[in-house]
Amino acid sequence: MKYRLPVVITPLGKDGFLARCELVKANATGNTCDEAIESLREAIDDLIEEYGEVSVFQDISPEGEVQVLEVAV
Repeated sequence: MKYRLPVVITPLGKDGFLARCELVKANATGNTCDEAIESLREAIDDLIEEYGEVSVFQDISPEGEVQVLEVAV
């Protein structure tokens, strides 16, 4: 099954990037944005292996849509 997950990428200055997905409570870092995302994918795979797909994705619908909302302040 495929799930669409919102991922936030945060630059960590010279230390690379942080990728996080709040819905599954997973975080990962990498030297590049792509490395951080790949590390996050691996972290989510590890969560699935340890806790099972049902537990990891219990609050997420596979039909869900991910959108970006920009707010100007």
